[in-house]
Amino acid sequence: MAKLKLAATNKISLTDGTDQDLSVLKFDLNQFKLPQNFVALAKEITTKAEKERTSLGEVVETGKVTILFKVYDRSLVELAVANQLSEFGAPITITVESQDLLPILDKFEQDEFIPMTFENITVTPKKVQKKSFSNGSMVDTWQFAELKVSAKNYKII
Repeated sequence: MAKLKLAATNKISLTDGTDQDLSVLKFDLNQFKLPQNFVALAKEITTKAEKERTSLGEVVETGKVTILFKVYDRSLVELAVANQLSEFGAPITITVESQDLLPILDKFEQDEFIPMTFENITVTPKKVQKKSFSNGSMVDTWQFAELKVSAKNYKII
């Protein structure tokens, strides 16, 4: 496995016994092969309402939404369509959090590729729930086992 390099210049030690929040680390984008231009299918764009817990312990919606885009490399899709291929590679999931409005996709069909751009793309470790073997049984644990690609904003071209 290749080494992942952090974008920050401050070095931290993960073995010195201090607690570190790995989810705030940002990786250097140059080591990832992210495309410059993206396309997404309308049916592969999902939204999730953001919720927070009040002081009384109730969970309420904040009025903001998180949008998950499964995007493809635009130049690869254009090449595949020109050669009448149906395989476009694996999509990259880009998360855009704290949005006030849902994307308006009325002018696009369900199977039409939507050209998009994203602002301030970052790659951070993602905390996921995994099954681990402990004391003779399987238990649920949280691990940093995946990478999360997120952006501050998006624009439909």
